Amino acid sequence: MAAPMTWRRLVYSVYPPALSGIFSKISDRFFRTRDRRRGSSLLLLAPLLADTDPLVSRQTGSTEGLHTRFHWIADHVPAFRVPGGRIHILHSPDEFYQTMKARFKTVRSRVVIASLYLGTGPLEQDLVNCIKEALGRSQQEATDLKVSVLLDYTRGSRGKNNSRTMLLPLLQSFPEQMRVSLYHTPDLRGLLRLLVPERFNETIGVQHIKVYLFDNSLIISGANLSDSYFTNRQDRYVLLEDCQEVADFFAELVGAVGDVSLQLAPDDTVYMKEEMVHPYKGKWHQKSLAIAVN
Repeated sequence: MAAPMTWRRLVYSVYPPALSGIFSKISDRFFRTRDRRRGSSLLLLAPLLADTDPLVSRQTGSTEGLHTRFHWIADHVPAFRVPGGRIHILHSPDEFYQTMKARFKTVRSRVVIASLYLGTGPLEQDLVNCIKEALGRSQQEATDLKVSVLLDYTRGSRGKNNSRTMLLPLLQSFPEQMRVSLYHTPDLRGLLRLLVPERFNETIGVQHIKVYLFDNSLIISGANLSDSYFTNRQDRYVLLEDCQEVADFFAELVGAVGDVSLQLAPDDTVYMKEEMVHPYKGKWHQKSLAIAVN
């Protein structure tokens, strides 16, 4: 596998051809070595090519109930059994958008949002207004609604008007109920962080989880929270209805990533939670953080 094309373009635009060629050879060798260590992704398909085994009954906390072809998945990642009647496919960007707006009107205990960024147009502002209305209703009804938003720092901070400025009014009005976490890759630090401009710095690494969770229901998608994804940019949207076990897992996952991310304050500054390593000011040997979600 060759080095990513975005890296090549960045290097060629900054460094002379001689240095660019050296960098390309080193990076190509690195990526080939990494791929050999990881093993070919085609090997992941091997269990699907095996003979079919019958379904078995499942007990909580085991792989029973999963088709035996997929037992290998449970050896590497959490596996959940969800009744088919609780799985719904959303078919269009507008349905995705309207479903989220409708959920804000009925949510009572928690909203967990993870996305690359939040756009700054009228549709995005309407979504922010829905969050504001839900938090205001929560105060009137004393339901203690908590809203947690996880975005990428570099993408969410791009430009004068950005994801941060969109969410600041919520932080200022509901500081006890609202949390905004901005993940900053620890690979973007030092001289690299100073020299690489906006947009290009997003090629170093970003937060890319896309989860939209309301109480015990959630939408798993590839869509960001921006105008095109609400109107004409088709993506995948799977709604899991009333699945507390799955919702708890994703809430903990987003919370764990949020804990090692920069926290947005009402005055638009950022800070790290106590005892957490700063992503670009911390020591280099501390930059790799293992997140375990049990």
